[in-house]
Amino acid sequence: MNEILRKEIWRKLDSLPDDKAYQVLDFINYLKSQYGEDELPTSGIQKLGEMFQDTMRKRRVPASAIRETMKVMGAADRVLGHVRAAGKEFLVELEGSRPEPSAPTKRDANREPPESREIAVE
Repeated sequence: MNEILRKEIWRKLDSLPDDKAYQVLDFINYLKSQYGEDELPTSGIQKLGEMFQDTMRKRRVPASAIRETMKVMGAADRVLGHVRAAGKEFLVELEGSRPEPSAPTKRDANREPPESREIAVE
């Protein structure tokens, strides 16, 4: 999808009330079922939120309650995204701080391994 089309859709979607936006979502799901395009990968929280949202809609929960619930789910998804990014950054830094194993030198090759040396006890 080109950027101009994407922005036009977003602009028009943002102007709709929540109940009409859910009708748009239903139509998008219908189109996906007819034309079977692959979806972009989503996080576990995103999938959970979508399932939770569908369940609330089936039970006819008011759109305002669904909107507030989805705000909380979105915030949780962002927090977990930041935690995931921090974890990846930590692992990168951890790998960078490990000393590289060096090749043994001639002096090291002539030395006996510590376990083969005898310790003199007086």
